[in-house]
Amino acid sequence: MPEKDFEIWINETTSIRIRRVTQTGRLASFSVVLITFHGDEWIDVCRFDTAHGCPHQDVIGKNGGLLQKVWYDELTPKEVFALAITKFQNEHEHIKSNYFTH
Repeated sequence: MPEKDFEIWINETTSIRIRRVTQTGRLASFSVVLITFHGDEWIDVCRFDTAHGCPHQDVIGKNGGLLQKVWYDELTPKEVFALAITKFQNEHEHIKSNYFTH
């Protein structure tokens, strides 16, 4: 199963780290992680992945750890993969604000 890791930079302190695994040309699993540089370290502030056998989003809070899992069982992994990247590109400021207030 070919695995590909890459990064999409949003700005100097925010990026999206992506891991994509394909099997016979189809998306088999993925992780899409929004990270930001804060203080002196890189922090995962939100992620989408296919762990637990179903695409989902892990909503994370600085003080509360995992706040919520949002399941996307009605969508294909390919659809959730695209949704994750688009959501992070368009809503990264709101997502980071939510992370630091929870």
